[in-house]
Amino acid sequence: MSKFIRFIVIVIITTFFIHSAPATTFQATILKVSDGDTVWVKHDGKRLKLRLLGIDTPEEYPSKKMSRDIRKCHTTYRKMRLLGLLAAKHGKGLLPVGETVTVKTAGKGYYGRTLAWVILPDGTNYNEKMVADGYACLYKWHGRKPRDVDWQEWKKLNRLLQRAEKERKGLWREYRELMECLCE
Repeated sequence: MSKFIRFIVIVIITTFFIHSAPATTFQATILKVSDGDTVWVKHDGKRLKLRLLGIDTPEEYPSKKMSRDIRKCHTTYRKMRLLGLLAAKHGKGLLPVGETVTVKTAGKGYYGRTLAWVILPDGTNYNEKMVADGYACLYKWHGRKPRDVDWQEWKKLNRLLQRAEKERKGLWREYRELMECLCE
């Protein structure tokens, strides 16, 4: 078997196992909001990094993604970082350190992070709230809906995004053109 074919087989098997972890629901304590779409929680005495399903927020720290977004949207590092800081600040306000939340997982993502929905103590879905408040776009997997998000939830997130844009909520208020670029 050629090295290339062996590589492809390994990638397919790895992808299957990464994305096929069973879904679970559990209580966890917020340890840190890294940015608006990545959160650290404590569950059963262990730290767990969550990649929040269905949403994508501007980056707070330099990364390949931030560089791509800067080029794509013809903006500056300073402006992109400001949006990332504002999205993270909003997320931290919704998920204060020490808060107990409900986590609904949907397996593991590409980078090994647990894919999850976070439900606030009042029953609000954090992922949806970030979009509704105008601080997050919808996460697109290769230009399409992520396979871990069902169609009903995807449609709901789309409606929330359209309303946030129309009502100029959150980042849509002052950074409409940049948000249009990031959310396209």
